Amino acid sequence: MGVLLIVVAGVGMITLGGVAADNPFTVSDSSTDTSTTSGSEDTANEEATPVDEENSTTPSTTESDSEPSDDQVEDDQVEDQPEVNFVPGVRNFDVSIEEFDESSADVEDGFVTPGEHRLLRFDMIIYNVGDADAELGHPENRSDLFEYSDSHNHAHLKGFNKYKILDEAGNEMNAGKKQTFCLRDNFQTRSNASSSAKFDCDYQGISAGWADVYPASLPGQYLVIDDLPDGEYTLQATTNAEGTIDEKCDDDNTVRVDLRINNDTVTVHSSQDDYVKPPSC
Repeated sequence: MGVLLIVVAGVGMITLGGVAADNPFTVSDSSTDTSTTSGSEDTANEEATPVDEENSTTPSTTESDSEPSDDQVEDDQVEDQPEVNFVPGVRNFDVSIEEFDESSADVEDGFVTPGEHRLLRFDMIIYNVGDADAELGHPENRSDLFEYSDSHNHAHLKGFNKYKILDEAGNEMNAGKKQTFCLRDNFQTRSNASSSAKFDCDYQGISAGWADVYPASLPGQYLVIDDLPDGEYTLQATTNAEGTIDEKCDDDNTVRVDLRINNDTVTVHSSQDDYVKPPSC
């Protein structure tokens, strides 16, 4: 398998898990760098692109230029509206052997069965690089979208993040489920974004220019790999997998990372252990 290098385009650097990577949503103010909200479980400005002006010619008649149609005005207004755009990131990979008893919150939530399990743990991060807040509100008002997590003591958004482990031939391997998210403002990623967190697990969402991170150490933050043979694999992580939240585009919702799993160790095929999907819209 070749080495997968994921390069994040843009200006500036962001440090995730102690590793600096090119950052398309730079924080230029040191006072706002990775500030964490009190409710967390753990821890670009785009330049306007000038429109080319067409060379105007003097009309041969005395008629004035026609006004834009209603449809054209509507299209222009839609294009100018702020929109959400999520990109995912992953980091801090680790393989561990852990024991769970029948009273474990992980067992109660259905992540694992009682007994010993081999787990692939990693952080999952969602960046809102758009210019509009992703606002979901109170989970109790949207029972169709949320389910309660006993191990986390709050509601999680159902099916929001999905994960696959693929072998070298691209076949999906069997792996247990990984916990979904309570969407919240965890740390600020753009200096021009709101300096105060707006969303938490009681009133959920992710502000424009903010990110949400679920650390690998939390309950359910793993894939069960009991039956996975040692070898070369690709982790595929997708956010907003079911289109729960309308986005500017969804071409940048999946990040892929090449790994080697050997016994109780995992090696990432790169000089970095942090990966962020570059925005594509």
